[in-house]
Amino acid sequence: MRVKKVLIYANGGQSVGLGHIVRMISFASYLKGFQIYFVSDNKSRFSAGHDLVKNSGFELVKIQTLDEILEIKAEFLIVDSYDVSAEFFTKSKTKFKKVMCIDDECELEFYDVDYIFNQNLYAKLLPYKTAKRTQKFFEFLCLRDEFLGQNKIHIKNEITDILLTLGGSDDKNLTKKIILSLSEFLKQKNIILHTVIGKAFKFRDEIISFESKNIKCYENAKMVDLMKNCDIAICGLGQTAYELFCLGVPILGLILAKNQENLAKFGSRKGILVSVEDDKILENLQNLNYEKRLAMRKNIDNKFKFRHMSELNFDKIFC
Repeated sequence: MRVKKVLIYANGGQSVGLGHIVRMISFASYLKGFQIYFVSDNKSRFSAGHDLVKNSGFELVKIQTLDEILEIKAEFLIVDSYDVSAEFFTKSKTKFKKVMCIDDECELEFYDVDYIFNQNLYAKLLPYKTAKRTQKFFEFLCLRDEFLGQNKIHIKNEITDILLTLGGSDDKNLTKKIILSLSEFLKQKNIILHTVIGKAFKFRDEIISFESKNIKCYENAKMVDLMKNCDIAICGLGQTAYELFCLGVPILGLILAKNQENLAKFGSRKGILVSVEDDKILENLQNLNYEKRLAMRKNIDNKFKFRHMSELNFDKIFC
């Protein structure tokens, strides 16, 4: 029997972040029995994303224009990009048996696709206008295997370990700014700041130079273990936030991209995270006592039921 071919279109790099690429690599791991090809724009600014795809063991096709996707022979297309128009989706339905849009913000006026996958907690509140055939997957988290079946952390009275992770890239060097703003506090409270250096960090060497008794740096870390060993996390409000939710780790969340604004507002309103400006982290950290951290954890446990992609039958979805 011929293996079905799936195209996954996504871009990522040093200046734009690796979130879409990381998410789709995780997504692709659940497409068992399919022949998978990643498709990405042939631009130097996406080289870090290209390397990540290839190092993850997937085939990569580089294109000059978006319409080149329509010339690639495959049964199914998955798109994780904000740079794709409604018109492109309409054209693509004549070229592929099924088309899936991985979405966050509902920015298109109309979604002429077979499936919309939006893992965000606020997805059901978005005003999607779709074709009659469109099926929505709004309850499923696209997490890496290592996050399956994990117990949630114990909320301790005192904070001893903090996680700082700003994704795959950090062109504004916010990591340095945050380290400097917290350094005295860390020493005074004898707290360790566990700092993750992403694969496309421009200022990698500078961050590593801050290593000390209270500041530890990590490259290629097993994130689930690092997260479970921390009492609180300072992070962007993208994919990392959902990994932390699943482990019950309280979050001080930074808006690192426009597509993180909705989770910042929704999460703050529901009491499951604290949305902060980068110059207000110390102030918020000092105010985040045991009772507040425990309340955040209880709000996540009581208000939201997370389902995982492993529950989806892709043989039926892509048939």
